[in-house]
Amino acid sequence: MRANEKIVCPVCHEQSVAKLHTRREGFTPVGEELVCMLCGAVLGVPEEAGKNAAGAAKLRDLGLLLGAAPEAPARLAAASTEQRFCKDCAHFLAHPFVSRCALDQHAIEDVMSDCNHYTARRA
Repeated sequence: MRANEKIVCPVCHEQSVAKLHTRREGFTPVGEELVCMLCGAVLGVPEEAGKNAAGAAKLRDLGLLLGAAPEAPARLAAASTEQRFCKDCAHFLAHPFVSRCALDQHAIEDVMSDCNHYTARRA
């Protein structure tokens, strides 16, 4: 059974929808379970373990049908020489209202802009 699936509840015997509910101990989430939308009875755990594998297989099959090989995943990590953003600079002063550069005190509007006086921040 999956979330948002139409069901007949075994407790209230009404036609309902299985709702995904997060189980908690205090304020800490400990797991997920499916509950009846009408009466709140616990129906079990969602079966989404094979969802990613099934989606990848369908994507591969679609690529074979269209005659296209699946592309390699995009690389999102930048090289260390490309990371010259103001937000990563040692002179960046973060502030909730106006972030500034500690060298010349100018306001930084875009923290993802390139810094001319970039110095790597120590970890």
